[in-house]
Amino acid sequence: MPEPKHSPIEFLADWSHLAGGFYADAPVYEPEIPESLKHSELYQLLINRVMLREFCRSNQIEQPPYISGLQFDALSAWAVKRNRFPLAMKSAINGSDCDHCYILKAFRELPEFFDAIRNSINGPVILEEFINAKTRIEVTYIAGLPRLFSQFGLEKSMRMRHSWRVFPIRPPEALVDQICSITSRFKGLEKIKDAPIRFSFALRDGKLILLSVNSGMNRPEYHPDWCKAAGISCISLPPVKSRSKKICKLLIYTDIGEFPENELFATGGDSLVKFGAAGNQTIALLSSGNTARLLEDAEKVDAFFRHSRDSGYQPPQPAEED
Repeated sequence: MPEPKHSPIEFLADWSHLAGGFYADAPVYEPEIPESLKHSELYQLLINRVMLREFCRSNQIEQPPYISGLQFDALSAWAVKRNRFPLAMKSAINGSDCDHCYILKAFRELPEFFDAIRNSINGPVILEEFINAKTRIEVTYIAGLPRLFSQFGLEKSMRMRHSWRVFPIRPPEALVDQICSITSRFKGLEKIKDAPIRFSFALRDGKLILLSVNSGMNRPEYHPDWCKAAGISCISLPPVKSRSKKICKLLIYTDIGEFPENELFATGGDSLVKFGAAGNQTIALLSSGNTARLLEDAEKVDAFFRHSRDSGYQPPQPAEED
């Protein structure tokens, strides 16, 4: 079995001065996970997607139709009976940064990705409906209270990775009430005071569908330095009444390669407040009090990175000394 991968976000900033340091979902970060989280009623739901799905079914929480198992034939038969794509295929063992999570668009892709998951990590495989939705919402809880609402989008690939997040958003009260009604069924949430718990939802036809529940510090918007650059309050610090009207957009790219940093900041204007690269990820954070300006600058930065990916840019090499 391959070694579990570390989250690139771990190397994006210095997490050592934060009380809990850096960690993400199990298994590679299991030693760093706070003891309060390990001993909580929710821990098994966080590390095992099958248990989460069974919990949702028992508690009448809307979720995607699914099947789980170790045998390919059973999953394949379920897919044939449904005869509807796209489907999501995931490892039952929760990982970091959507590892071992794929979007499938045809029957021929089932065996390839089933084998890819089973060869990488032990445990069952989940096959479920991929929820097409215009709105996807991530809510971060600490001590039972929603501290950060974000909207996110997925990259256009067979991976289920985030390509962007916008935060902090202020959903309508009726939607917040729906979210709180769902999360209130997760007993013990209020006792987890030193770890963020994230609930991800798809909003379709006015109904919230629970996609996943995760923990970990693998969000740059949890880091005080990134929040300070953006001019927003940070969930890693004690809650304060914030008067900031800033809204942020985080752009996330994979395998960008080298690019001219001075041109990036010229492109992003005043909205681009921070960027970083770690592993194969490049992340840019934009922040503005003007939503229209933020979206306009974000489009320019996105075009910059797409051009950089195609250009094959190489940084200037230092001249050799005689």
